[in-house]
Amino acid sequence: MNPNAKLFVTLILTALLAGLFAQPAEMMQIPLQQDPAVLSGQLANGLSYYIMRNPKPANLAELRLYVDVGSVNEDADQLGLAHFTEHMAFNGTKNFAKNEVVEYLSSIGMGYYNGLNAMTSYDYTVYQLKIPTDDSAKLNQGLLILSDMAHQVSFEASEIERERGVIIEEWRLGQDAGSRVRDAQNAVFLAGSRYSERSPIGKREVLESFEHDTIKRFYRDWYRPDLQSVVIVGDFEPQDMLALVERYFGVIPKREEVRPREDFSVPENLAPQAIVTTDPEYPNNLLQVMWKKDVQRMSNLGEYYDNLKTSLFYTMLNLRLEEKSKTADPPYSFAAATEYPLLRTMSAAMMFAMYTQGKSEEALRTVLTEAERVQRYGFLPSEFERAKIDILRGAEQDVAEQGTRESGRIAWEIVDAVSNQNVFTSAEFRQMLTQELIQAITLEEVNALVENLIQDKNMFIGLAGPQKEGLTYPTKERLLEIASGVNSLEIEPYEDKTVNEPLLEVIPEPVAIKKESFDAKSGVNIWTLANGVKVYAKKTDFKNDEVLLQAISPGGFSRYDTTDVPAARLVSGYISDAGFGKFDAISLGKATAGKVARVNLSVDTYQESFDASCSPKDMELMFQMLHQYAVNPRFDRADFASYLQRTKTFYQNRNLDPMNVFMDRVQKELYQNHPYAKSLADADFDTIDMDAVERIFRDRFADFSDFSFVIVGNFDPEQLKTYCRTYLGNLPCGGRLEKPKDVNIRLRKGLQSIWFNMGSTDRAFASTLLNGKYNSSTKNKVMLDALEFVLNEKLRENIREERSGVYFIQAWQSTTSYPDSRYTVGTMMGCAPARLKELNDAIFATLDSLRAGNIDKRYLVAANATLRQQFDENIKSNRFWIYQLKSDIWQGRKLASFLDEPAFFDQIDLKNIAKAAKKYLRFGKNQLSVFMLPQVQE
Repeated sequence: MNPNAKLFVTLILTALLAGLFAQPAEMMQIPLQQDPAVLSGQLANGLSYYIMRNPKPANLAELRLYVDVGSVNEDADQLGLAHFTEHMAFNGTKNFAKNEVVEYLSSIGMGYYNGLNAMTSYDYTVYQLKIPTDDSAKLNQGLLILSDMAHQVSFEASEIERERGVIIEEWRLGQDAGSRVRDAQNAVFLAGSRYSERSPIGKREVLESFEHDTIKRFYRDWYRPDLQSVVIVGDFEPQDMLALVERYFGVIPKREEVRPREDFSVPENLAPQAIVTTDPEYPNNLLQVMWKKDVQRMSNLGEYYDNLKTSLFYTMLNLRLEEKSKTADPPYSFAAATEYPLLRTMSAAMMFAMYTQGKSEEALRTVLTEAERVQRYGFLPSEFERAKIDILRGAEQDVAEQGTRESGRIAWEIVDAVSNQNVFTSAEFRQMLTQELIQAITLEEVNALVENLIQDKNMFIGLAGPQKEGLTYPTKERLLEIASGVNSLEIEPYEDKTVNEPLLEVIPEPVAIKKESFDAKSGVNIWTLANGVKVYAKKTDFKNDEVLLQAISPGGFSRYDTTDVPAARLVSGYISDAGFGKFDAISLGKATAGKVARVNLSVDTYQESFDASCSPKDMELMFQMLHQYAVNPRFDRADFASYLQRTKTFYQNRNLDPMNVFMDRVQKELYQNHPYAKSLADADFDTIDMDAVERIFRDRFADFSDFSFVIVGNFDPEQLKTYCRTYLGNLPCGGRLEKPKDVNIRLRKGLQSIWFNMGSTDRAFASTLLNGKYNSSTKNKVMLDALEFVLNEKLRENIREERSGVYFIQAWQSTTSYPDSRYTVGTMMGCAPARLKELNDAIFATLDSLRAGNIDKRYLVAANATLRQQFDENIKSNRFWIYQLKSDIWQGRKLASFLDEPAFFDQIDLKNIAKAAKKYLRFGKNQLSVFMLPQVQE
């Protein structure tokens, strides 16, 4: 901990004890201390820099260029050109012609496949890439790229015209029901502001017709050093990096005469506003109640203190809203409240709910009643103490994770601080400050915050839902009437119901380990417990505060009749929602306040499983929860009816969205509409009963003899062994050893082409899937991964860049081992209907070119570098290890067979990739193509 930070907090504590918070004016203006690990400043030209050493991942740096302008800064003839400018930065700069930026970064494994990206918002633009730090030439090239983007984008005429089509296709993809609802609501909520007239994607008429100098004018006006910040986090010496920043960014000329960067406010609305928006393709039942607020900064002591109060307030309010969702016949399936900086000049306090169909009025009344309940009676001391415990534990977790945070995450946290004009502080500083300040906050102060939430001024109610026969909605006048009437309702005080008992009444006695072994290659300890349960444990130091657990057993719902499939798919969600023993989900959350542990279980087609995680200090709690979920789950008919209603709300209108229908249709056709492969979207929820869910659960989790548990993370080995012997060793085992049951789920064979019409937007989607037999081996996996990479690169260049035909085009591959070993290679794109045939033919021409071996060497070099880089990063990830180990166990392979992959990266050559293309891109045998065109308008 930095000694200056300790002194800062000590002075605050002294002031607290002296009662200075009764006279807060000067005290509250004390600036927060920036994380001393960050080297920051401003170059002579006005460009700001934030540089921080962080060794994870090793030999890498995460780079961000933050530009303090977005779509709100566009002139009337530039709508959409802030975002267009972002695209052009990848299409040629002074030192990198045309696509050379992308080609170079791909050649060193850092292209689109591995971190290269950018984004544009209303208020700012961010470019991101990562670069090796153990190769000075590559590091210098990366900084040159970012410097060029900052001030030397070429804007060649041919590239602008080529990118124009791509941007229009991105615009086209966004024209869905969600955007129509959002635009209608923003027109009211942001009325009278420049934000209501701007959006990052812009206007199609501008995108189609703007003159080239119009976008150059935007770049000249706004891409200048006084509006730019460079954020660099990674494995390097900060002073060395600063010298490079000065070399590459200090040369950017300072602007003497600049166009002022204005802030644009959103007018207040003195009277409440409301809007009801419906759309025949909108699949959600969404209610939002919002209030315009002044932006909350985090730059001084007073703002930090206010932020803590706000966090306490919403922590308690959200738990009450969640509790209401668990009632019988709930008015909403989910609700939450939050406050966040919506725009540069405005924050928004929000309460939102996914309301039950037909219960929008009740949902609105319920969420506002909870706020009114706080206003009348306040929160309870017991709630207040739990909220403080949760926030303190969050601060403690941040400190525990400090040494193993990844550079990309830190870089984005700094960007967030810059964009919101906050001070970027260290985790240790925040923990010390939180520990002291939270003790000074009174419950009365937190309760008083509700007065700033529930008020007529700046209130906005947005109700959105599907437009379909039989559904009616309240008018906006009715919504306002409900809101105004909440303060006259009879409301009872909140009752804080808790279960003050241990999670387990009796801790089981540890059982013996009857067999131990160690796999040297993977570093995995293997224990067979007395009851037959197998444990695979790998200790790592990848993350200080993380332990992951997954378990798997052959079986699944394929062992039941097809009529049981919907009930089986609900086992996971219901058990998690219901809790165990005397603890329902709400009381369990209260009992484990300040703890970091979660456990989920599921039943899938061929297996039942657990997925859990925890902080090392809460590892015993995770095991206790797992044990209780396994042997003592709650089955309550009222709770089940509530859960079923909430789940139904999520699925019942899903098929109104054309994209959902398209994706489901692809899956259904691929698996030949097999009843065991259907999702819950096809389920008749009215026919699912709790008895079936309970019967399936009690059968699948009755015997743990064939369960394998995989545990990866920063655990104490002896402690872990004790918990496994105690909680896993006492799971019921009767010697059942099952195998998956083959119910004849097979990928479609032969040629099939499906065409259908849906949707009102002028856009089309196409997906083609090829499948065949797959011989599983490490070499084949590497070659299939490399083929996927090369195919994606060629499709991007041929279909998106050369033909300007799409924004989105994607290829992917997957393999299955059961019931038979098969591969699938798929492509998908969205485009203009008029160009569907042309572009689909171009996709197949690209596949043909790969089969013919027309593969430039640069694709092979990039595939090798990218797969190698991804492997080097993944091998330091707990999640990667646990997934790979579980897959090895499931498929009966030797542990950690994936460690052999690097030996095959250098075999990614023309001969092997052309061979893989001929083997896997066989589009004349087992080929499924699905096309969706818009609905024909009568």
